Amino acid sequence: MSEGDEYDQYIRGAWARFIADPSRARGLLDAVEGMEVSRVLDVGCGAGQQLLPFVTERNAEGFGLDPARDVGLTGRKLFMTHAPAARVRFVRGSAERLPFSDAVFDVVICRLVLPYTDNVQTLSEIARVLRNEGALLLKIHHPRFYLRKFFQGVKGRDVRYAVHAARVLLAGTIYHATGRQPHNRLTAGGETFQTPWLLRRELQRQGLRISLELPDTEKVTPSFLVIKENLKVVDKPS
Repeated sequence: MSEGDEYDQYIRGAWARFIADPSRARGLLDAVEGMEVSRVLDVGCGAGQQLLPFVTERNAEGFGLDPARDVGLTGRKLFMTHAPAARVRFVRGSAERLPFSDAVFDVVICRLVLPYTDNVQTLSEIARVLRNEGALLLKIHHPRFYLRKFFQGVKGRDVRYAVHAARVLLAGTIYHATGRQPHNRLTAGGETFQTPWLLRRELQRQGLRISLELPDTEKVTPSFLVIKENLKVVDKPS
């Protein structure tokens, strides 16, 4: 099986799991209940299944961004089958450099993508494209996620699996202690875990704040509703 076939199989599986569990779509909608939602961005979208509840039930315009070469190829087919009237566009790009104007999205979705990016740059870009009082639906990898991977690797005698987890744990520890995310082979090339404490520190710098923890939170993958503060411009006295 080619790399492209493996990726296609992976994102189709993610789509199938999403639609098989209606509570996942309901959770996304409930998180932004009462909020005006006309444009939604999914960062690291895969097939774009996280956009489904917004483009179908809220009639929003959805944008899916992913660095994959074939971004949107499978997603467009799945939307044509399951939601042909939905307004969805796919764009190839990186979380660290979003190809969108300032303050154009009401909701940004970033679920299990942040650990693989430059956190400061990604959160800065998300804050830039999110309107004031807009919502970020964020899901992260807690250090417990990599501790579990490490012990699974040790138990299964998979040295590469265990070493990779150890490197990410090292990277995250350095990041938490110094405020700088390391990017080298020793620390898994930049992959890192997050904690609520780290998130609050980084989010505050971008005018973002954690509003609440979402119901789909698990110990290894916490989920949060993050709000962009309403930054009012104060006129200078003449």
